Amino acid sequence: MENSKADNALIKTPFSIKKYPQNYMVVKDNKPEFEGVFARTVSRDLKEPSYITATTDYSTLDRAGRTQGVTAIVTYQSMMFHNSSVVSRPAFPEETRVSGEYLHAKYTATKDSVEKGWHGGFNNNRIVQLTGYRGYLYNKSHLVAWSLNGDMQTHNVILGTRAQNVGTNDMRNPGGMAYPETLTRNYLQAHQDEAVAYQAIPIYSGSELVPRGVHVIVQYLKNPNGLRLNLWVFNQQAGVKINYKTGQFSLK
Repeated sequence: MENSKADNALIKTPFSIKKYPQNYMVVKDNKPEFEGVFARTVSRDLKEPSYITATTDYSTLDRAGRTQGVTAIVTYQSMMFHNSSVVSRPAFPEETRVSGEYLHAKYTATKDSVEKGWHGGFNNNRIVQLTGYRGYLYNKSHLVAWSLNGDMQTHNVILGTRAQNVGTNDMRNPGGMAYPETLTRNYLQAHQDEAVAYQAIPIYSGSELVPRGVHVIVQYLKNPNGLRLNLWVFNQQAGVKINYKTGQFSLK
């Protein structure tokens, strides 16, 4: 499936750490423009809040085994199951492997869930020393965070740089995917009768295995002007050159 002109415009936006220090860019003045069937769901819920139901819907992987979009209606009640003292975030299961994570890995899409996924290959990830950060370059980065009732499976995870996932590692000023996640989580904790429409779409260039970024659209449903987000989260890391076709990288 070919990208739209809007998607191509996003992936062609030059990344600059000076201009985008937290790895995200505001799109269309933060006016939410949800995509696909989810746009109709949001429109209905805005008009008739009584229809609001907490859901998280994951798209199937494409033929190349690449993670696609996720949509969610998040409520305080649905979120709190994953934020209680009784439930701790689990580790990623062994079968949660994502496109670009392993060099020369092969993808199989058989019906057998034991076999389905990426197999073989050498891990592209390694520890790097960068300005302000030492650690693995890549994270398994959620589209909908575990703390917002997302799961730990491949259909909810991409291969994202550390900066794409959390920005500068400053939890007092979160960036990357952690920026919209934190705003959403904090608002629901303060407004427990509210609900949030949340859509995250990884965008790939051609047949590349690693997405160039994630388009994140967020809107509160009972108080639509409480928070409205339309963001492009760059899958970049300052000081690193990424081969998006394979997942390999080199330091600049």
